[in-house]
Amino acid sequence: MPTIRSGFAHPFEELREEFDRLWGSLTATPTVLAEWAAAASGGFPLVNVAESDAAVTIEAEVPGLDVGDIDIAATAEELVLKGARHASAPDGGKADTGSERPVTWHRRERLAGGFERRITMPVAIDAARVEARLVNGVLTVTCPKSMQAQPRKVEIRTT
Repeated sequence: MPTIRSGFAHPFEELREEFDRLWGSLTATPTVLAEWAAAASGGFPLVNVAESDAAVTIEAEVPGLDVGDIDIAATAEELVLKGARHASAPDGGKADTGSERPVTWHRRERLAGGFERRITMPVAIDAARVEARLVNGVLTVTCPKSMQAQPRKVEIRTT
């Protein structure tokens, strides 16, 4: 049903409409909300966690990091990703804090410093068989399920 308005809108009505418009744009893009929430909570790196019959696979976005920048620790219940993001220098290298040439930054949005991300496993994993691979800024960690967590076919006897 169309709304009929007079020439003057109530200030709270305008506020409600603006809030509705903003809320609609936020909820229309859940990916953006997930990224904002992760960034606000210190959730670096962003991860996907998937489970198959044999393993739990974690994919983590770690652009610009090398193998030496990341440490992985695993227990049967948890995977911990630790590391450091280095500040970049204007020439593309790592920033040297003792630089003789001062730089004026006009925008600096890339974060630097240590990070730690703890991921609780949906099932028990075999920590001794965890494998990791870093390709094109994506860290893929494959965590085989422990033998107790894997489904086992139970034979039915008739006697």
